[in-house]
Amino acid sequence: MRAASRSTPSASSASHPAVTNGTAVASAASSSSQSSVATSTAVNSAASSSAQSSAATSTAVNSASASSTAVESTAAYSTTTAKAGIETASSSAAAASTTALSSQTTVEALSSASTTAVTSVAVSSSATTNIVTSTPSSSSSIVVVPSTSTSTTKTKAPAATNYPRAYPADVVDKLRDSSLSKLETYAASNLAGSCTLETASIRREWSDLSADERIAYTTAIRCLQTLPSKSDAKEVPGARSRFDDFMAVHMAMTPYIHNSANFLAWHRYYLFTYEKALKEECGYAGAHPYWNWDRYASDPVHSPLFNGNATSMGSASGCNTEGPFADYQVNLGPGTSTRYNPRCLKRAVNRDAAQDCTADKTYSLITRSSSVSAFQNTMQGIPGVHVGGHFTMGGDPGGDINASPGDPAFYLHHAMIDRVWWLWQVQDLQSRLTAVAGNDLKTGRAGSLKDTVSLGMLNGDVELSSLLNTLGGNGGEFCYIYL
Repeated sequence: MRAASRSTPSASSASHPAVTNGTAVASAASSSSQSSVATSTAVNSAASSSAQSSAATSTAVNSASASSTAVESTAAYSTTTAKAGIETASSSAAAASTTALSSQTTVEALSSASTTAVTSVAVSSSATTNIVTSTPSSSSSIVVVPSTSTSTTKTKAPAATNYPRAYPADVVDKLRDSSLSKLETYAASNLAGSCTLETASIRREWSDLSADERIAYTTAIRCLQTLPSKSDAKEVPGARSRFDDFMAVHMAMTPYIHNSANFLAWHRYYLFTYEKALKEECGYAGAHPYWNWDRYASDPVHSPLFNGNATSMGSASGCNTEGPFADYQVNLGPGTSTRYNPRCLKRAVNRDAAQDCTADKTYSLITRSSSVSAFQNTMQGIPGVHVGGHFTMGGDPGGDINASPGDPAFYLHHAMIDRVWWLWQVQDLQSRLTAVAGNDLKTGRAGSLKDTVSLGMLNGDVELSSLLNTLGGNGGEFCYIYL
């Protein structure tokens, strides 16, 4: 894909990552000017209107937030934004979430840690309301979604199960709700096997989950971060955990899975495999959540994702010292380096970057892209929602196009990428469940439905065509939709 630039780079700019020619992209954006520069292996950024310009090598990402100057070779950030948040879960909720873990040794260790992390405010274990710190409208939106009923109906999403939205429905949410009838019509004559609209799991937005559900998810991730790596020690000497295994595979395959025919399908398969590991290796019982970029675009620092409390994904600036990943250590990277390089998880959450991911832009992407080529090129362009989401979190490794899965928030961002693709597909299922465009970057040939999609040691090779349908794809293993 061709790289795009907004303006000549300046010292007063905010940051965005991008991908060009399947390798690395750097970009900087501010409220008044934005730009992008591609390199071969890294993403560099400078965030805020008064930030000093930062330079990166081919394997480093430097990012500075607000009025800070980058001083580390990878990324350094000043803590310039107030971190708000209260501890919002009880120790009983943490214990409940950790009991689902399959390894008893890991369960005991994580249960103790979770209990310690959630002491400020007790929340009744029977509470069903969601805890948010960015105040939404007082009127929550209720939508009809499929349930897990054992009814034999295969074509109708039952009206019995309602999930509340913690925030009012945005224009993309409303498109989702109005498109459900299209999914029902398609299912009437096309679904086969055990996956139906009634048995499909429902992936929900982070703030739509209860406090207990969020803790269950982050506890499972922490479990994955403690399980021993299965990577080849000669190929990935720095890997120390199963979480590192996922990071290492993305690092190795970055040149072939961006701006390519397999970008969307590869990341769908990757996210599914990650969710499967959370469930099968760490006892997670829920569906994988996603991050609706628009909900927090006006103030991502104080959002339920990054406010640093016990039900968040950690803090927004500098070394993460709060929330469930306060003691998490990044082991690989920057860039494609697989040597052991232990360091703290750093973030540089950036409001300017978040403006590339607002609902109007996502809605336009879905409704104005008449072909999959236009859809994926716009999605990965500069500006674009893929780039904007990555550098809304920023930091190290979140702002590094190769090593970005080292930040647990990566997976919520890519779940939203998958949701947007799913919504685009639902608008014309008959034609879009077979739509492929772009090149196979390993062979140089035009991509096709018969291309092989590989996750290396994480999962088996599959044909690209099997990954296009979330209702029965991947040999029947895919069975989910989005709220």
